Amino acid sequence: MDDMTPFENRFEERLRAFARAGAQPVDSAAVARAVAIGHPKRTATGPAGRRLLNEIHRNRKRAASKTTLAAAAIVALAALAGAFAVIGGPSPTPTAQPSPSLPGVVAPSSTPIATASDPAAFPRTAGIWIATGTMGTPRSGHTAVRLLDGRVLVAGGASGDEDDTSAELYDPDSGTWSATGNMVRPHAGFQATLLRDGRVLVGDVDGAEVYDAASGAWTVTGTMAVIDPDGSSNHRSAMLLRDGRVLVVHEFGISQLYDPDSGTWTATGQMLEYFHQSRAMVLMPDGKVLEVGGNDGTAYVGYAAELYDPETGTWTAIAKMNGPKEVVSATLLRDGRVLVMDRGFITAKSPELYDPATGAWTITGQPGNRYQSATLLPDGMVLVAGAATPDAELYDPGTGSWATTGSMLRGHASALTLLLDGTVLVAGGQDCLDGVCVATGSAELYVPRGVSPPPLPAFPSPPPPVFPNPTPVPTPVPPMAGPVPPGGRPWTVTVVNKSSNPATLFVADDSSEQQGFAGRLVGHVTPNVVAPNVTVKVTFLLPAKKVEGWSIYVNPGPDTGALLADTSVPLAGEIRIGPDGQPGWLSP
Repeated sequence: MDDMTPFENRFEERLRAFARAGAQPVDSAAVARAVAIGHPKRTATGPAGRRLLNEIHRNRKRAASKTTLAAAAIVALAALAGAFAVIGGPSPTPTAQPSPSLPGVVAPSSTPIATASDPAAFPRTAGIWIATGTMGTPRSGHTAVRLLDGRVLVAGGASGDEDDTSAELYDPDSGTWSATGNMVRPHAGFQATLLRDGRVLVGDVDGAEVYDAASGAWTVTGTMAVIDPDGSSNHRSAMLLRDGRVLVVHEFGISQLYDPDSGTWTATGQMLEYFHQSRAMVLMPDGKVLEVGGNDGTAYVGYAAELYDPETGTWTAIAKMNGPKEVVSATLLRDGRVLVMDRGFITAKSPELYDPATGAWTITGQPGNRYQSATLLPDGMVLVAGAATPDAELYDPGTGSWATTGSMLRGHASALTLLLDGTVLVAGGQDCLDGVCVATGSAELYVPRGVSPPPLPAFPSPPPPVFPNPTPVPTPVPPMAGPVPPGGRPWTVTVVNKSSNPATLFVADDSSEQQGFAGRLVGHVTPNVVAPNVTVKVTFLLPAKKVEGWSIYVNPGPDTGALLADTSVPLAGEIRIGPDGQPGWLSP
């Protein structure tokens, strides 16, 4: 073992921990694949593979009373490797299984984990949220991915700036964050994707790079094979395929494959429909990729669904969802169905289930709030969070019902990352006040019911957010009467102010108007301020006829424009300001 890197040592130690805990012997090929993932330079028959197999088999008798083979050993190895699909090879047909046992998961007989068959045991409040370390840099719009050794990499999004290149690592053993290498360049494309060898791929149309967890360094890799005509970098989704390649899809349906072995990109089949921004992607048990979303022409809302076949490199349309959605997540359930969540800002929040056995979509129960992220928990429930409020909910696939969890310590609009111990990390996002939002570095853990809280130190609550002073807006009422225009045309009119506030009148240039306010002053008004509940004669010196684009304004605001244009004056009549402050023109 002296020839192992620190990363390899840590991976092997975790596998040995499962053996010592009493995991029964597993399929040799599955262990060999897991060893190959953790030790990419070793073969299935190498010394590391043989040592681990022998040690696991030596614990067979000790494990007689422990958790069953399929539920404990296979799930544990899959968790270390990232997912069943990451291990490689054909996935078994999903069947109902007992709740898997993961490190830190406890289920005493007095407080059993609720199951779909026992809805009464499913509490209205389940799980708790606990504080963990604060990120070194506030982030919003960042990407996050769990590494093979259990740590979490976050990159980009510093202070809400999409051009940021910084990255840091979360250590679940200590609950702390540490800086790691910066990306070579900023990326605003697809989400970070964990490769089978433990590296992480990020990128967009302008380039891609990979992160090496062992060295903490980023290295530029191949350029996209196909660039869309407008040069956009909107590559919205990425998915690791079972053969180790990565499928990346542009918002206009352009699809490409990244080969980690060669570091090159190749074009693959074009999607049948443009899915734009409202979309989500999931790897199905048969190795195909389901993408849902679409665009029906109104605000990125759609209901289309397609399947990508890596064997043929083609997309196939399947049944559409029951209604248009702002799709934010797609989660593969333990029974093989897929839960698709809708943000619900434009359409009703109506989650749907896709059943690959029938190819049909069905509407399921609605959560009590709108959410942006979802993740499958070890017990088969789905946790959803990521709203402007500290709400979070659990979805029970067996009953199609929702239950609230304990309240989050803080509302986050951020991704959920399932950790190896069964807890869920939420880090970063935004704090908002009166429409002003700032990035946050706060982080917290969701501890599901039946999972032991990690032995972390007590972390102080993150400091309250500091919001910048409101951005100054143009003064809606100029403080001066305005300039005397050369060759100005005099016009005297009666102004009736029926409001309880003074009214200011002025002549301004329409061509420089911004944000609904008047532009630069080009005329003179005497008096330019009319007291409340007063009727007076007001004299305007209007610009010469050769000046274009000027108008008369009265107390303009963001949603109010000119009262009279240059083609309408001088006229006989009155300018009236009503009790509500709204101006109008009254002809004789």
